[in-house]
Order: sequence, then structure tokens, then C-alpha cells
Amino acid sequence: MAFRLCFISKVLYRNLCLRSPTSQVRYVSVSRTGPSSQEIRQQFIDYFTVKHNHRLIRSSSLIPFNDSTIAFVNAGMNQFKNVFLGTVERPCPRAVNSQKCVRVGGKHNDLSVVGTDSYHHTFFEMLGNWSFGDYFKREACQMAWDLLKHVYHIDMDRVYVTYFGGDAKLHLPADEECREIWLSLGVPVDRVLPFGARDNFWEMGNSGPCGPCTEIHLDLSSEFRNTKARKHLVNAGVPDLTEIWNVVFIQYNRSLEDGSISNLPQRHVDTGMGFERLVAHLQGKQSNYDTDLFEPIFRRIQKVFENDDFITKKDPYRGNFLSTDSHYELDTAYRIMADHSRMITACLADGMFPSQNHKLRRIIRKALALANRTFDHPLLLRETIPSVVDVLGDVYPEMIRNLATVLQIIDHEQHSFATLSTKRSTETNALLKQFPLLEETEVLEHPGLSGAIKELTQTKPTHANGPLIHKLYDTYGLDEELLVKLGEIMHFSLDFRDYEQHVRMLKDGHKYELATKLQTRLSAHEHLRESLDSTSLKPTRTERRYNYAFNAEKGAFEVAPCRARVTLLLEDDVRGQWHIVTDQSNFYCESGGQKSDTGRLMVEGATEGSNSFEVTAVADHNGYVMHSIKKQPNVKLSVGDQVTLQVDSARRTQLTMHHTATHLLNAIVRKIVPLPMCQRSSAVSERGFRLELAISGEKITLDQIAAIETEIRAVINRNEPISVMVCNATDFDLATVTTVPGETYPDRGLRVVSIGDVSRELCCGTHATATGELQDFAITNVTQSKNGCYTFHSVAGPAAKKVHYLGAQIQNDVKQLQQDAEQNERQEDITIIETRMQRLKNVLLTGTDNNIHLPYCVRQRCLDVINELYQKLKDRSRESLRELIDIEMRNLMEQKPASSDRFIVHFLECSIILEEVQLAKATRYCTDRPILVISITDNQVKARATVPPAMVSEQCNAERWLTVVAQQFKAQTSAPKGQNAAEVCNMKARKVKMMDFEATLESALRAAKTYAKEHFH
Repeated sequence: MAFRLCFISKVLYRNLCLRSPTSQVRYVSVSRTGPSSQEIRQQFIDYFTVKHNHRLIRSSSLIPFNDSTIAFVNAGMNQFKNVFLGTVERPCPRAVNSQKCVRVGGKHNDLSVVGTDSYHHTFFEMLGNWSFGDYFKREACQMAWDLLKHVYHIDMDRVYVTYFGGDAKLHLPADEECREIWLSLGVPVDRVLPFGARDNFWEMGNSGPCGPCTEIHLDLSSEFRNTKARKHLVNAGVPDLTEIWNVVFIQYNRSLEDGSISNLPQRHVDTGMGFERLVAHLQGKQSNYDTDLFEPIFRRIQKVFENDDFITKKDPYRGNFLSTDSHYELDTAYRIMADHSRMITACLADGMFPSQNHKLRRIIRKALALANRTFDHPLLLRETIPSVVDVLGDVYPEMIRNLATVLQIIDHEQHSFATLSTKRSTETNALLKQFPLLEETEVLEHPGLSGAIKELTQTKPTHANGPLIHKLYDTYGLDEELLVKLGEIMHFSLDFRDYEQHVRMLKDGHKYELATKLQTRLSAHEHLRESLDSTSLKPTRTERRYNYAFNAEKGAFEVAPCRARVTLLLEDDVRGQWHIVTDQSNFYCESGGQKSDTGRLMVEGATEGSNSFEVTAVADHNGYVMHSIKKQPNVKLSVGDQVTLQVDSARRTQLTMHHTATHLLNAIVRKIVPLPMCQRSSAVSERGFRLELAISGEKITLDQIAAIETEIRAVINRNEPISVMVCNATDFDLATVTTVPGETYPDRGLRVVSIGDVSRELCCGTHATATGELQDFAITNVTQSKNGCYTFHSVAGPAAKKVHYLGAQIQNDVKQLQQDAEQNERQEDITIIETRMQRLKNVLLTGTDNNIHLPYCVRQRCLDVINELYQKLKDRSRESLRELIDIEMRNLMEQKPASSDRFIVHFLECSIILEEVQLAKATRYCTDRPILVISITDNQVKARATVPPAMVSEQCNAERWLTVVAQQFKAQTSAPKGQNAAEVCNMKARKVKMMDFEATLESALRAAKTYAKEHFH
């Protein structure tokens, strides 16, 4: 099948063509250089638009818009998937395009062979022509043959075509119609080959539209005329006989229930031709990497190394594919770097973000590691990106438009990777040595990998179920791609379906239990028909949830009551609840980050006083809205009952204000902070909201956060109008609307929420009708949860007014505290100020825990003021305390004049309350006789002895004198640097137990006095 190599073929190719020391990869080069890649692409488009009336539809973004099953757009059909499914109208009868595609994981994964052969890539372009219920097999084959033969002038003796040869399991016969078409076009019978479903039957998934396909293969060898020998190599994965075009005839539908095949009411054509492979052939090149799509990138890399400032030189690219050649490793590195540069540039230019797509981040880090390891140039990836834009920018202008953003993201990722690489440990090296299939980035990015491998080695599982996979995710932090690789390395299978069920049970067991119970009831159609008519099985209509208006007098959004009929009733005896599904509902169910409504359900015709129930929870299960209420004794409910649903206006108001404020915050952060960013997640509740943004570049400053808050409050004061437009994906340019990368959106019924000229987002939530209805806004906290990811916590409405009111109060308190601290000098006043300061600091730091919310910027700036004030008071207090040494020593010298005491031995009592003591400051008060001073600070005892030089003798010696004290504390003595120990000697600080200190001090003082009396005369 198109661009699919089976595992055996890949291994066979790599073993035979790359690793054998005697083998060569053989190519035949066409003598002419051929047209440029741009000309080839344009010829394809012109052929179908001008000659065959196709409409040119530009390539979709590489970010999947309405398909959660893939990480990247990986085929030209992705943007038309729902046309084939019949859920959206066709954009036109026939179309043509050149689609950007990425294949690095899942069913279509070319990553492992990129660089080792001449034609596999992570990023490639798919040329395609499409028929949506218009032409079919004959016209598709005729146009393909005509284009290749008369426009591209391909030697048709090199061409083989394949067709679907039938499949007994699918109960489908061979596509003889397709075979006869090719024969009628002049293709020799021995070049029209049948293949089974694996190669020539295309399926979108396990169910849905599908059909046979026909493929066109080119033989690039010198033996291309030897059909008998060469036709057996078709679909064998050999490098010189490759598929270039796949034409799919979508005519069947596979049933989800039993896998059976049935005819579709409309038949479509879906084709895909590998652009890089076509260009290589038409330009007469040996491989895709020799074309003008890649050569400019190689030249750019070489130019970097030709720079005189760059010490390490690298040989130019030689195009070698022989693994035994000494240049093979470097050439492979050239190919990988060029390929990954194209993929990274295309993805980032489309707005994809590394923190949202771990596959993209891994490719970026793989390229950065290659740049470091093989090219010794950490910035090489950044250097190659402009050359990619030079080659592809004219076709995909978003690359030119977003080049600066792309380079900013690369700079951020390079810095993050460099930081990560410094953490490489002995354990990391050991893992890489033990498991050579693991990549350095995989080991560095997953600190828990070592622990996971240790557990897996001990338990040796053959099958990883839900709980085990959850542990590997949750405890060890591994991701799905790494788990799959570990499974291959350590030989165990993984049941991701069991994991998904396990996570749902852990996250919300009761909700999951209800969903399962509901699905069981919905599946039992015969049982339901006993009490319900056919309309009861339809999903709940939910358009009434947007039927609300703003009451200016109350400052609230009031939701119109909804009269509905009970269509399904589930009893929960364990929790004493009823779960009621109705034919329509005005309750908003949790979606888009916004929490669900609550309210009341009134049963019509019930006894007064027992007809009103509180709706404690509401949930949407595959389109069926379930309202949970508490059972009441002697109250009966049954299917068919008429009820009135009333949404809690107060809760809806808070949710609506906060969701609208989320949009404002998302837009204004992008305006104030000129860095690449994307939304990672959001959560909207009645108490506030949080918005997590991944931001590449410098840290956000406090001034920027303050500017964001100020700007949003200004937008609220301007009372900007808010509008909601319901449309289809084809009705607008996605580039003009803010979306969440990786989020899945429907093709139809999209809600575009516009706030003046400030914001334009896709959103299903409830919103205000003008910004003035939000009343006020405040950012209460900003955290950086991981590298480059910022989470904003904010509130709107009356809660925001209260936040700013409390902020103003605490600012006044801090200002008054600052004034009082500057005006009061007395120690007792300072002590009072310190107490007030600590109380304010506690409010600033822990107020949120006590439901005291403050503006984030106010809190941070007040904390800065208090910390600065605290330091000033601390310095002032320290100076005041230091004066205690002077006071104590002056008093001592007055009490003990030289006439009465020929030496002084003293314990410095003020040292107990000081943070540090300079004993030299104490001994300088006594220069006319020997002095020995002992101090203790923070359980550290010190001592110092000085003897006037004129009095020094063998016995009247500072060192010997101090030694008798040091012996008591088991401490050491030494003279200050450059001084005579007989004149000045210090005892090194020694930690002591306070319970023993007093007794030891008395012994030390007694020993010092005894020595002095005996030896100082």
C-alpha cells in the first residue's frame, strides 16, 4: 500500500543494501537535470486545475483539526476525512492540492529508517487529486497515466501498476474493472499486477469508508526492461523499484459491529503521490536527498563549517548509503538533520508547540543531540531552518510569516535541552549502555525510567494491563511512545484500551459507571421499545443551554427555563439517586474547561412540595444529557414525564464571566508578551479560573503581568461587544482564530467567539454579550509549573472587585508600616513593628489558604517592600546589638581599673543574644594589661587572649594562657595571620551543648584566673 513498508521489507533492505560489505545500492541517473521542484509541483496543480477543472485547495495545517487519533496530519485525505464519512458537505466536486504530511509514529511511522535510505522522510509533500462523488476509476487512471506520460515524460517502460486482487475474508472479488482500464490505456499485461488487501485495499480505520486502490511503481534500475526478473520486486521494499502514486477508490463502508463490507451511496477518488520521489526521478537524481529540495540545506550546513571562526571542520555531503564506507555515518547525519529541519520548520510554522506535542519535542531534541554529537555545533538546527524556508516558503507562506517565531522556539528548546543535558549522570550512561536502542533524549527526559526498568526487570511481565501502564505513566513518568519501545525491548505487550478504562475508573468511577450503565441501556433496543417510542432514543438537544440573557439590575445571566420530557431513567439505589435523560436540556455540561451547571428539576403534575428536585450533577454521555437528583420517598418518576429544567443563575453567571475572562487573558498575554506561546489547558469554575500557557523565551516579568491585568480591566471598561458566530470549518481561515493545538474540533457547528478586535477563539462555552458585564478582573496568582509553562489564576465579576479592594487595603497597611519603621528608633518600637510586619507577611503568603485573595502583583510588590524593610530593621538591630559589646566592655574597665587588677578574665554576657561577635572589638579596650575574653553565640564558644608586648615572657604568654581555657572546651588555638601568638591568640569556635556550657565555662574561667595569678607578675 502507499508508502507502507512492512517490517520484513525494511529489515531485508537495510541488511542487504546498507550493511553488507560487498553490496552496493544501484541507481540509474537520467541524463537530463530536469525541471525544478517548484515547476514539478506547479505542473501537477496546473494539469488538474486548468485541464480538468479541479479546484485548488491549499494544504491544511499539520495540526489535526478534527481528528484526535493522530498527532500530525499524515496524509492528504485527512482534511477530507469527514467528507468521506458523509458528516460534512463536499467543498467541491473535484479538488487538487499539495499537502504537508508528517509521519513519525503510529501506523505510518517512517522515523526509524529516515537517513538510512534514499526515500523515507518524517516530513514530505503529498500531491493529490480528489473526486467527491464525481468521476471514478476510469477517469482517475486516465488522468494519472496522461500526466506521467505526456506532462512529466516518464519512460512508461519503467512503470508497473498494481490493483486489488480480491480478498476471501472480506468477501470481495478482484477489481477486474481497474485491471481492464490499465490494459486499455496500453499498459502491458505483465506490468499490471494483482495484490491482496495488505497492499491494495485502503481503509481509514477499523470501520468506515474504504475501498480498493491501484498503485503506480517506478523501476529505476538499469534492468528495468527485464520484466520477468523485476516484477517480483514490486512491493518488496527495494530502493530502486518504488511506489510513487496511489489511487484509492472509496466505494465501500466497513461496519463497526461485524466488520462486514457494504456499498457506499457515493463513490470517491482519493489519490496521493510522493512529491520528493517524483522530483528525484524527474531531476535524474539517485535519491530524494540529491534534489533541490535538500541540496540547499546541505549547502547551508557546509557553509557553517567553512566559516573561519568555526574550529571543527566537517566534510561535505557525499550521498553515501553504504554502511561500510567511512563517510556513511556523517552522510546519514546530514540526511537526518536535513529531514528533521524540514519537519520541525513545517510543524512550528503551523503553530504546533513542543510542549503540546511530545513527538515534535523529541524530534527537536534528537536533532539537537545530533548537532552536538556528530557535528559539534549546538546551534546547527537553528542555522538550517532559514534554508528550509528558502526552499518551501513560496509554496507554504506561513513558513516565511512565522520564521521569527520558529527561531524563538528553537532557541528556547536549545537552551532547555542544554540544561537537561548537564544532568546526564552515571546512571544515564549505564542505561544507554545496557539498552542501546534507547536514545539519550529519552533517558534524560524521563528521570523515572531507571526505576521503571528495574521494576520491569524484577517482575518480567509478558503483558502490561491497565494498572501497570498507569503506574508506568503516573509513578515513573513515562509516555506512550517510550512504553511501546520498552515493550519491544523487554518483550511485553501493552493493553492501552484496558489502561483507558482503568484511568476513567480512577478519575471518576461513579461517572464511568453511569456511562457504562447508560450505554448498556441504549444498546438494549428491544427492552427500551417496550416503554419508549423511537424518538426516545435520540440524543438530547442542547441548543437551549445558550438561551440566556444578562439582567443588568441583578448583574446576572438568567437562563430561560426548559420544558422537556424524560426519555431515560436510571436508578442508583446505592447512592439514593435518579439519573434522568431528557429529550432537550438547557444545562451546560462540562466542556472546553468550563464546569457543568447545577439547578433544579420540576416534575409537572406532581404533588406540591414534592415536585422540585435539586440537580446536583449533569453530564453528557455521547450526546445524552443526564441530570442527577436525589431520590425522594413516595415520589415516582417514569419515562415520558414532563419536567421543567431551571439552571442556577448565580452559578451560570460566575461560569460565564470567568470563561469570557479566560478568552481575554489568553489574548492579552499574547499582546503584552511578544513570545511564541500556546494554550495548554484551562479550567473554569464559579470561584475563578486558571489558564496554563506554554511560553518560549525569557521569563514573564512582574511588570508584564501588571500590564496584562491593567489592559484587561481597560477592555472591560470599554465595554467591547462580544459576538458568537456558528459556522463550519470551511467558512473561515483557521489562521485568524486562536485554537488549542492538539484539541479536536468538529467540522460543523463551530462557535467562533469574538471580543471586539481583542480576541477570536473557537469555543463551545457560555460567554457574556459585552465585556462590561464582567465588571472587573484580577490575576490572583501566577506559577511556573514546568519549564516555560505558566499557570494564571484569576477571577472576574464581584470577586475581582473584592480582590482589588483587599489589595488596596493591604497596600495602605504596608505603606503605613513603612512610615512607622522609618520614624521609630527605639528597640521596643522596632519589636512592635516587626510583629506587625510578620502578621502582614503571613497574610500575603498564606491568605489564599484562608480565602483571602489578593492581586498577584500587589502581593508580590508588598512582599518585596516588607522583605526590604525587614532587612533594614535587621541591619539596624544588628548595629544596635553590636553596641552592647562596647557598653559591656566600658562598664567592665570602669569596674576593674589597672590599679586594682593586673589582668582581666571575662565572659562576654551580651554575646548570648548576638548573631556574631568580633572578640577583637572587646579586647581592644584593654591594652595596658593581659585580657582573656570568652563568648558564646548560636552554641558556638570562642575565646581570645592578648598580652601587651612589653609584658610578654615565657610564662606571660597569650597562647599558653589561652591553652588552659581551650583544654576545657577541647578546642584548638592559633594566632591571627601575621601576628605573634605570644601577644595575640584565638581559640577556634567550638560547638557545645548548652546544658554543659555553664559548668565548663566556670572551670575555664577558674583555670584562666589561676594561670594568670601564678605567672603574671
